[in-house]
Amino acid sequence: MEISEYFSSVWKGDLSKYKYSGYALLDKIGPEDTVLDVGCGYHPFKPHINAIVGIDPYNDAADYKVSIEDYETEMQFDAIFCLGSINFGNNIVILNQIKKVVSLLKKGGTIYWRQNPGLADHGNEECKSIDFFRWTFKKNMEFAKLHNCEVRMLAWDTDNRIYSEWVKK
Repeated sequence: MEISEYFSSVWKGDLSKYKYSGYALLDKIGPEDTVLDVGCGYHPFKPHINAIVGIDPYNDAADYKVSIEDYETEMQFDAIFCLGSINFGNNIVILNQIKKVVSLLKKGGTIYWRQNPGLADHGNEECKSIDFFRWTFKKNMEFAKLHNCEVRMLAWDTDNRIYSEWVKK
């Protein structure tokens, strides 16, 4: 199954199961903060954050149906959510996506991550054909440093997802 078909017709998100990268993120966003939600899916944060832009290449609920690589704006954001969206492909793909995300972040801004450590564990057979990137704590540290960011928090969000916060220097 193609990733586009999977995320447009099979995948369903559930923010309630995440300790850090679910609705708890609302406590980290100020009332004037601008937020970019990369891979926003069904755009669950939209009713809760005043200045949020959701992009997603596969979901019609997004403000812009576009990939991070193809998203163009002059705007820079106070915060960026990458909650399971920068999880597919090899090192080159991931590093290019991170470079784009960091370019859209204001200095001192924060990227909030939910990362898959390479598990095809969505509870359905269709996800077994998806190429999940194998995120690790070590890769967070390396990739953040490479992109002039500092890791402020790094923890297991659930038993099987990594939560990380990167601040742009």
